Amino acid sequence: MSDRTVLVTGAAGDIGAATAARFARDGVRVVVTDRRREDLDRVAETLRAAGAEVLAHACDQTDPEATAALFAAIEAFGPLKAAFINAGYGRYGALIDMTFEQWRRHVDVNLNGGFLMAQGAARLMAKAGRGGAIVINASTAASHVCDLLGAYAASKAGLAMLARTMASELGVHRIRVNLILPGVIETSMTQSLLDDPATRADVLSETPVGRLGQPEDIARLVAFLCSEEAGFITGAEILVDGGQTIHGYPRWFRADYAKPGSEWRPMAEPRG
Repeated sequence: MSDRTVLVTGAAGDIGAATAARFARDGVRVVVTDRRREDLDRVAETLRAAGAEVLAHACDQTDPEATAALFAAIEAFGPLKAAFINAGYGRYGALIDMTFEQWRRHVDVNLNGGFLMAQGAARLMAKAGRGGAIVINASTAASHVCDLLGAYAASKAGLAMLARTMASELGVHRIRVNLILPGVIETSMTQSLLDDPATRADVLSETPVGRLGQPEDIARLVAFLCSEEAGFITGAEILVDGGQTIHGYPRWFRADYAKPGSEWRPMAEPRG
């Protein structure tokens, strides 16, 4: 892939930045995008300092006009061979209390934005006629209940069917599409919970590999799925969670169902 271009969305975040760095080390031209321009520029500067050829293009993926401009810039930059659809949005909150605006924000960023980015990447690959690979980042929350993350989980579950359907439809263009399901990864999104010693200990006790996930764990998997070594893999949903979901983890919160109106409390908090 050293003569091709790879797109990484949500590149200003921990997982996106780690994946962009992995592609750069592999000698691939990298397009990084995120709505946070200043943070995106810092990521791009780091990649360039390491010798990578980089295009940084700030973009709000919920805006069809903005995503169209992004893909026009990518087409001028180089032939797109792979894309990591990674940008996402998540906030904790019970569905019964959630405003429609908050619900819509999850759907707009995760599902609608994921669709616009995946579609744009697929169109460039199909136009070039050289095939390609798309990896969509969902979450283990896409496949099992995660209380107080209902909007996030529902929008991520939508991505699962999007990926499978695209894998089917894009096969005629020799474009592979796969979905990854990360578990608890140490990022800025999970930091507020993992900074609590009891919560960190609880997560570790429920993770069979004995450690928490790192952004680089995701980056290695994405790089593999985008490579020719994964040329016979498409339509797959791949867990990368250290075994957490074997026993239905993570559960960040719990309630006492025996008590009507029971409050939701952190899972690691002692019962009583």
